[in-house]
Amino acid sequence: MGKLDVGVGDEFPVDEPPPTPQETEEAVEAAREEWRRQKDEWRQRKEEWRQHRQAFREDMRTRGKAFKDDVRRSFHANFGDRPYGRWGGRFAARALIVLGALALAIALLPFLFMFGFFALAAALFFVALTRGRHGDFPPGRPSA
Repeated sequence: MGKLDVGVGDEFPVDEPPPTPQETEEAVEAAREEWRRQKDEWRQRKEEWRQHRQAFREDMRTRGKAFKDDVRRSFHANFGDRPYGRWGGRFAARALIVLGALALAIALLPFLFMFGFFALAAALFFVALTRGRHGDFPPGRPSA
């Protein structure tokens, strides 16, 4: 049984002799040298990029520190030596805590209502069980 239209042997050179070991060794050595050259070139570019990035970071740090110093000097010139704002130092923190507590209360409100209704139902059920016993249950039963 044979396969039709496969074309085995058309694309693969079957009759060529294998390359000599000398040619393969030279090709492998040339490929290794090319790879080493590319690796060294890549490492050099990577180091240059890192130096450029470090210089950029240092420049931005210097600019940022200068800007912050300028803002501090300007604040001191306009507002004096007050360490905190007009409402004491922690007004914003207090306001955030109050807003957070309010948001938490609003979020928990449905659960509080459910718990309240459950407690009310339990209390009414307990009252109905305890106050309904007069000794005539079931109705119509004579007392003994």
